[in-house]
Amino acid sequence: MNDSNYGRRPVAKTAKLSSRTLLTLLITCSLLGGIPVNGVLAADLSVEGQGGLDTNPNRLSSGLDPDAELFGQVDIRFSNRFDNGVSIKGRSKHAFYPDDDRADWSRTEFDLGYRDNFEIDDNKFAYRLFADWVDRNKNYVSRTTGEDATFGGESIVDRYNYEQRNLNAEISYQTEARHRLRARYQRRDKDYEDYSIPGLSNFDYDSDRFRFDIRFRLADEHSLSLEYGDTTREYDDRRIEDLNGNEISGTDLEYDYSQYSLGYLYRPNKDFYFNLEFSFSDRSDNGVGYNDSTYDSVYLSWRRKINETDEIRGSITYSDFAYDNRSFSDTAQLEEDAFDNDGYLLKLDYKRRLQQNGDENLTLVYELQLDDYDSSDARYRYDRIIISMGLRYDLL
Repeated sequence: MNDSNYGRRPVAKTAKLSSRTLLTLLITCSLLGGIPVNGVLAADLSVEGQGGLDTNPNRLSSGLDPDAELFGQVDIRFSNRFDNGVSIKGRSKHAFYPDDDRADWSRTEFDLGYRDNFEIDDNKFAYRLFADWVDRNKNYVSRTTGEDATFGGESIVDRYNYEQRNLNAEISYQTEARHRLRARYQRRDKDYEDYSIPGLSNFDYDSDRFRFDIRFRLADEHSLSLEYGDTTREYDDRRIEDLNGNEISGTDLEYDYSQYSLGYLYRPNKDFYFNLEFSFSDRSDNGVGYNDSTYDSVYLSWRRKINETDEIRGSITYSDFAYDNRSFSDTAQLEEDAFDNDGYLLKLDYKRRLQQNGDENLTLVYELQLDDYDSSDARYRYDRIIISMGLRYDLL
């Protein structure tokens, strides 16, 4: 493919991302400088590099004949826990596609938290307060044309780039039988790329999320969990839509989510676990129900440590997203990130710690990902295979 056929990210956007990454590093260094080194309980710093093949990096339908692309990926992680309850964690992950830079993406995360315990009448409680920040960057490639997305003749390749800030709080209580009750709250502020194109909706929103869960310890190796969540999302500048998908002027769109989850965990020892979770979610808008939808999923994951150097992990997610009041004829009004679909996502990874000259900091990594999704619209049916291998070096 010829790179000249594809739009590149504006230079200003790249500079914006770099400044945010720099700010994250400055905050981290300031925090580390203000806490005594002898207060560190655990510190981790690793760098991982991978290379591989991605058969469909932009998740295009087979009708657009997507090309398989080689890619490289760099993943840097760090975390510190201190004996005063403070913790910091960060991650910066970048993927590069030499033959199609539209598929390049990056994600940077930073987390600052504090945890502690207290007692009331000999009942022990634990709580955690933390804030996290995420910056996500990837070109928006239209699933209709397979080219850089446009609206009204103008490029909107940064449409789904966002910066997200979360404030989180949780409190838990564990009984003598090791059953656990927990309550969690999250305040989210999510800012997408701003455009001043007439008729283009704004995705920016604030949300409040409450979750309550109970974990029953059935035996030493078996546990069952139940969770209920309620979320309210308020958009900054987006309209309610009627049943034909037309915006109603003078209105502000809001969503209410209700989620129910049932989970089972089997962990006979520290070298193996098996987890199964069922989740059911309903979404309602504050209008006539044009955006009402359901999202159901089944998630299975497992981990097996084979010996002192080898470990294998796997997960599979089956999900089904459907609208209650939209039909196939509404495709012109639908946003491309939220079309009805159902399918599965499979992930497998194998890790082998290399032991050479007494150095155990180098790990060989193999990864496999399979995607297969169906939809009522052929443009949104796609499959994808990602195969990669690489090395991780643990500096701490």
